[in-house]
Amino acid sequence: MVIDIKPLVKLLKQKDAKKAREWLEQNKGSLNPGDESDRGYLLALQGMVSALESDGDLSAINKILEKKYDHEKVSELIRGTKARLSQKFRPKDEQGFDTAWVDFLNELSG
Repeated sequence: MVIDIKPLVKLLKQKDAKKAREWLEQNKGSLNPGDESDRGYLLALQGMVSALESDGDLSAINKILEKKYDHEKVSELIRGTKARLSQKFRPKDEQGFDTAWVDFLNELSG
């Protein structure tokens, strides 16, 4: 999987759902749709953009962007997601999904 999500994270931080959707559509070809892990990764990114578009108060992405989660809560999310990633029995699409979240959270807090 080779995709640089830094521009997407920047757009999400700016809460620019339209440009985030455009970026995602332009760059999803970098992921292999036949690879289960890549499909999970793309699904996570699409979910992040969709949550921003819907502006739902309950979505994790919106809580993170609205700073309703403090640094410790975000760190806890990263630890929990990494713990799930270390479970090798989990399906590849779920591993890809979690990888996207770790990448997003690391980029956001970096």
